[in-house]
Amino acid sequence: MLYLLRHGQTSYNVEHRLQGQIDIPLSDVGRQQAEKLGEWFSHKGPKLDRIYCSKLERAGETARIIGGYLGMTPITVFGIEEIFFGCFQGHTFEECARLYPEQYAEFLLRGTNTHGGETGNQVFERARAALLKLREAESGSALVVCHGAVIGYLRAALMGKRFEDAGELIPDNGQIVSFSEANMRKLKEYKA
Repeated sequence: MLYLLRHGQTSYNVEHRLQGQIDIPLSDVGRQQAEKLGEWFSHKGPKLDRIYCSKLERAGETARIIGGYLGMTPITVFGIEEIFFGCFQGHTFEECARLYPEQYAEFLLRGTNTHGGETGNQVFERARAALLKLREAESGSALVVCHGAVIGYLRAALMGKRFEDAGELIPDNGQIVSFSEANMRKLKEYKA
């Protein structure tokens, strides 16, 4: 079983600012979320064999805090980092709509990359490849600390939804989504 966790809150999350691959640390609230998760995993949560995280600091910090409760050192995995938002990165949603109205509308409606960033399909394919590689190499249960768009696009594929609708499938900061072996098989067989 894989447990995908969206990293703890950052100041950009509070400001509704697109972080993308800008390396933002956790806020105090984000650290508290990670502490509570660490306590939960150590007392009530499922037994974990490993903890993985993306290369971005907000995911790494979340994973290290949880790992501290479990005596585990997180392993960095490439391919599960947040979507690269191109010219949208660092801007709020309102700023994107004002500064880049055509590109922003195209991205929201059709998932195109006229903004110089990644498409949902590109994020899905790299994240899927990374997760399948983890499952092929290791068995048991693992926590994968990653990002909202990554989880949203993976869930969209599993549910047969368009990648443009993935926003409604993004969990809140500090929330966990379980990926069973059946989900992993479905991801492996998925055709865009």
